[in-house]
Amino acid sequence: MVNKPAPPLRWYALRDAAQILSTSPAALRKQFERQARRAPDGGVEARIDGVRGRKFANRWRVSFGKQWTE
Repeated sequence: MVNKPAPPLRWYALRDAAQILSTSPAALRKQFERQARRAPDGGVEARIDGVRGRKFANRWRVSFGKQWTE
């Protein structure tokens, strides 16, 4: 059995992720800002129900966990 490498993370723009989650971009941004923590690498991240938000420069980008993609 050969272990396949994990596919690279797909980062969505906040407005696209909000549409997928059936919420407004402003509401999603507020949720991320309330849960924001400093990551070990120095970045700013928030995790909410398998949805990961990460700030790149001054913009939030969003990736979805396995429960959202499988």
